[in-house]
Amino acid sequence: MNLPKTRFTEMLIKENGLDPDDFQSWAFWPGMLFNSPDKWWGDHGRRDFPHEGIDFCLYMDRSGKLLRFGAQTRIPVMHDGLVRALFADYLGLAVIIEHEHPQNRNEKLISVYAHTKPKKEIQPGAVVKEGDIIATIAETHRSKAKILPHLHYSIGRPSTDLVYEPFVWNIMRDPARVALLEPINLVDWPCQVLNPKNY
Repeated sequence: MNLPKTRFTEMLIKENGLDPDDFQSWAFWPGMLFNSPDKWWGDHGRRDFPHEGIDFCLYMDRSGKLLRFGAQTRIPVMHDGLVRALFADYLGLAVIIEHEHPQNRNEKLISVYAHTKPKKEIQPGAVVKEGDIIATIAETHRSKAKILPHLHYSIGRPSTDLVYEPFVWNIMRDPARVALLEPINLVDWPCQVLNPKNY
């Protein structure tokens, strides 16, 4: 299923005071991509489960320099929706937002913004509009994995009987409860996959 692109990068650039002319492309280590079996941090070994989404962290500037977002980066929400749950992940909190399918109003989707520090008003039942700042990227300096601050993003179709409270990470791994979709199709900016040997 090809989902229409959002304005996520455009909004993130604006909300974090970046120069859109200098933001050349998103950059991803292979392990940052959806369904990757490998880690992009620590020992770079195998993940326990295939990656459930994509990790936004790195980008290239106009000169080809590799840059990264850090903790405190402001995160705009991609779609109008309703906050359904928050839960602790191993780097911060994850925010679950339910929203209409952009091509089928009779179908719901959920987006997961993980490894974040949500704003105080982002609680279950809160209504959010495209572009609202829902959180910042969480600090990771206390992580034993020595992982860079990043935004994990997943999108999927929830089952009609999905219960949001309590919501835990393993629910996303259960295709009977959430059918995960390829999130990179939503990205409104060029993307490139880095060769680890070059960096």
